[in-house]
Amino acid sequence: MIDHDLLKKALAVAIGKGADFADIFVEKSLYNWVSADDRKIETDLAAERGVGLRVVTGGRSYYAMTNSFEEAEILKLAAYVRDAAGGANKEIGVIDLRQKDLGWEHPFKISAAQASAGPKADIVKRAEQRAWETPHAVQATVRYRDHERAVTLASTLNDSIISHTLGLTEFAVIVIVDKNGTRESGVFGRSFYGGLEKLEGKYAPEKIAANAAEMATIMLGAKDCPRGEMPVVFAPGDNGILFHESCGHGMEADLVEKGSNFAGQMDKPVASKLVTLVDDGTIPGYPGSFEYDDEGTPSQNTVMIEKGILKNYLHSAITAKKFGVQPTGSARRESYKFPPIPRMRNTYILAGESDPEDIIKNTPHGLYAVETGGGGQVNPITGEFITSIKLGYLIQNGKITHPVRGASIIGRGIDTLRNIDRVGSDLEITYSPGRCGKGQNVPVGVGMPTVRVKSLNVGGTGEAYEGGK
Repeated sequence: MIDHDLLKKALAVAIGKGADFADIFVEKSLYNWVSADDRKIETDLAAERGVGLRVVTGGRSYYAMTNSFEEAEILKLAAYVRDAAGGANKEIGVIDLRQKDLGWEHPFKISAAQASAGPKADIVKRAEQRAWETPHAVQATVRYRDHERAVTLASTLNDSIISHTLGLTEFAVIVIVDKNGTRESGVFGRSFYGGLEKLEGKYAPEKIAANAAEMATIMLGAKDCPRGEMPVVFAPGDNGILFHESCGHGMEADLVEKGSNFAGQMDKPVASKLVTLVDDGTIPGYPGSFEYDDEGTPSQNTVMIEKGILKNYLHSAITAKKFGVQPTGSARRESYKFPPIPRMRNTYILAGESDPEDIIKNTPHGLYAVETGGGGQVNPITGEFITSIKLGYLIQNGKITHPVRGASIIGRGIDTLRNIDRVGSDLEITYSPGRCGKGQNVPVGVGMPTVRVKSLNVGGTGEAYEGGK
């Protein structure tokens, strides 16, 4: 996108007054949207390009950006950031060097720039038709988006120039039903690094729509959820978002610096011995995966908690230097408009040894959470969280019984980890549709096996919980 000689020249200017390192992030992006709201199809297309230049000195970042690829503008940008950072002269040299190659292929079989809107509109229509077949359906919304990013990163940190392409496809369906004045909604979606070929088989648009419709229909028959302290069993898969929010953010090193509840806990027990929590960016196709992070560090699988013991935080180059450790390949940015910061990738709890069915059988009374995350709040510093249960059931006498509405979970991440007393053997890592917001939005993956937390504060619209009575 920009000649390598110009990138080298700009870096030489940027670091000319002395700095720890400098990098230039060059991006060209193409966005395609196709949506359907109440049988009306809309399409949109947008393109974006730009350059972000960062100088890091004394652990502080100085960042500026431009949407021009002209040599004069890029050199002007480099001088501006250099002068802001200040310091003494320092010589640097940048070479063209790719690091360890993970052998990843281009994410789209057909480039998003070349694919027409027709096949995408057909997929949206198929999902919409299935959604409207739902009994009592009063509204159906379908969202398709693909985002292809061509990225070049030049950095004095690794003396490297790295180029790669990321291509994300996101698809979601919302179905709203109304029966005798009772209105419920169901939402289901998936997100992949790949193209239309991913929306086949179990993730065909009709099946995604059917999942959303089923959730809405089930909730029509729900009863008010009891409230109080009770055991909560979480179904495998998408529920990993609970641990992403309540625990994972507290282990991002920039938030550790600010005093998260995992600060000062390295090599100490922070969870049940049954818990091993990892953040893995090396699983091709998953929304939190990539070959290199946005500082040029190869992606990796980072064990954050091992058998209950805190082992690693998630680091960028800046935080790693402050902590005296190596970067974990966790530096991410939404686009060239932002500097990279420590972020999660695909976060999940490893499988345990318990049979999932036995976990239910050995829970006399409590709540079975099928889908969490339907709105809520998390304080990443204290770890305190509240989140609603989109789909849940009451457990009575070791059996899953009727669905409940109005359920929410209130707790503190580190306490929740410590209260886990059963971990199932059925780990499921999902192509989760959500994006993680931390001043910047990036795609992430989550996962978990069936997990039981022996006691959680459940908010509900029903009567006070009395041990299942």
